Amino acid sequence: MARIVLDASALLAMMQSEPGGDRVERLLLDPEQTVLVSTLNWSEVFDRMLRSGIPEQAVEKLLGRLDLETVDFDQEMAKAAALLRIIVPALSLADRACLALASSRKAAAWTTDKSWSRASVSAKVVVLR
Repeated sequence: MARIVLDASALLAMMQSEPGGDRVERLLLDPEQTVLVSTLNWSEVFDRMLRSGIPEQAVEKLLGRLDLETVDFDQEMAKAAALLRIIVPALSLADRACLALASSRKAAAWTTDKSWSRASVSAKVVVLR
């Protein structure tokens, strides 16, 4: 079973019917895949949806329907994300949390952020658009 870690941008692409979102949707429907998301990225998605005007209960319901395994942003993950700042200083904390999770789980990180393709990190990066 393959493991994929989704960046907030990948989840938002699916939820907002943006380019690349169809690939995330197919991924979530594939029973052969284990799909993970850092709680930091989950928070970013929740925040963006709230700011777009979607009520809190609707956001909770929508995110709850997705078959995602949320992984706590704990001290080890925080350390790994901090160390990534040296390698990829332009990436946000949430981006680095996604990469740290992907590296720790030997998974691919899916994003819509093209700048990730230039990052020299141990995780496989899949840019969706």
